[in-house]
Amino acid sequence: MTRDEYVRELIARAKDGAIPQSEVKEITQVISQGAAGHDLYRLLYAVARAGGPAYENLVAGYLIYPQNPEVSALAVQVLTGHWRVGAKYQRQILELLGSPDWDISDDAFLAAISGAGEILHDGFDAELLHSLLNLAEEGRGEYDDDLMQRLAVEAIARALGLSQAESMKPPANMTRLEWSRRLLRTARDRLESASQT
Repeated sequence: MTRDEYVRELIARAKDGAIPQSEVKEITQVISQGAAGHDLYRLLYAVARAGGPAYENLVAGYLIYPQNPEVSALAVQVLTGHWRVGAKYQRQILELLGSPDWDISDDAFLAAISGAGEILHDGFDAELLHSLLNLAEEGRGEYDDDLMQRLAVEAIARALGLSQAESMKPPANMTRLEWSRRLLRTARDRLESASQT
């Protein structure tokens, strides 16, 4: 079996929950020794899926990973969405929300927008909410602002307590624009009342 075949098979087993912990430890050693090469994303995914939160420190080490923004995006998704420990990494999420130059395709940036919404769904953080509001209201002045602003509004919906499904679209009796404006107003009010306490 070639390495590529092994890694493909590993991903399938990770999805099925069929990787023994002894193999997860072997994979983490490969990653820690810098021997993952172009398979880093897939190996890290397998560890996150099969090893679980016991490997939080390993995954967190890739939050800011200029060598491969997709790996950084994966780390954000795992820590904020799957393991719900994103609040510990607020500084890194804020850095990614600043749209770093090395994130050419915006992989890590877009993951950080969604991740910030998940963090805020679990607990209030004025700085994260302020960053999301700025992105939703002002954008970045780039060609993809419509998509990015839409994601920021959806993240704010999560921050305000809406479920995953509810945060993806407005209620039937409201246009997206009306819904977005209401969410942004509510988020601004929350920030304002937090600053007064």
